[in-house]
Amino acid sequence: MTYTCSEIIVLFFVYAVIGWIWETVYCSIKDHHLDYRGFLFGPYCPVYGFAVATILLCTQSVQDNVVLLFVVGMIVATIFEYIASLFLEKVFKLKLWDYSDLWGNVQGRIAPIISIFWGAGVVFLVKCVQPTVQRLVNWEEQLTHGWLAVIITVVMGTDTILTMISVFHFHQTTKEVDENFKASLRKLRERLREASPIERPRLRRQANNIHLLLREHFDELRPHRSFSWNHRRLLTSFPQLKVLDAKNFNETKHEWLHPKKR
Repeated sequence: MTYTCSEIIVLFFVYAVIGWIWETVYCSIKDHHLDYRGFLFGPYCPVYGFAVATILLCTQSVQDNVVLLFVVGMIVATIFEYIASLFLEKVFKLKLWDYSDLWGNVQGRIAPIISIFWGAGVVFLVKCVQPTVQRLVNWEEQLTHGWLAVIITVVMGTDTILTMISVFHFHQTTKEVDENFKASLRKLRERLREASPIERPRLRRQANNIHLLLREHFDELRPHRSFSWNHRRLLTSFPQLKVLDAKNFNETKHEWLHPKKR
């Protein structure tokens, strides 16, 4: 079938929400606490929306052939996952997932077992989910005449801008933490050179253990800007998150979530 522009936008939104629900439920059960997934503020994961919308467009001619549908869906979804990982790393200096422990992975961004999962997911999606979703979208199109697509574009566009601002502040804050660590380590090494034999073991332990250094000098290492709710959400919901240019922060990130437990 041929999709209109507004249909594609609504389908994108519906599957972004479904993807968010799936990830939030699955990860919350796996991690034994609520994981508010998604990179944006709202309850949707755009990567699912983009991937599914593209898959629906790319598989129109093979949807009656389950094998071809599996292969094409697997390839498209894997390419999307790789591009999304690369985009987050290059633009935001963040790494939200890492498949380095899985066989055959490529740079930790994609892995064969995950790609097979995506392929099976595409078959299930097209055969079992999409017919119902399409009926709802057809009903919505008759009811709103495309205005829902306009609202979705405005809301998610605004969310994207606010998220980019939030992530920029997060990146600046983590870099400040990293610089504070480096400055504190420089001071410790200077003190070590002049310290008495009694003081040296304690100072050396701090210089060689950044977790101990954080506990002993928390106020000195604390950044000027506090971590916001969204920053804490990212750290909690994405335990594999890494800030690529803030090594010391990465090693102590969980301690910043619970400063009272230091």
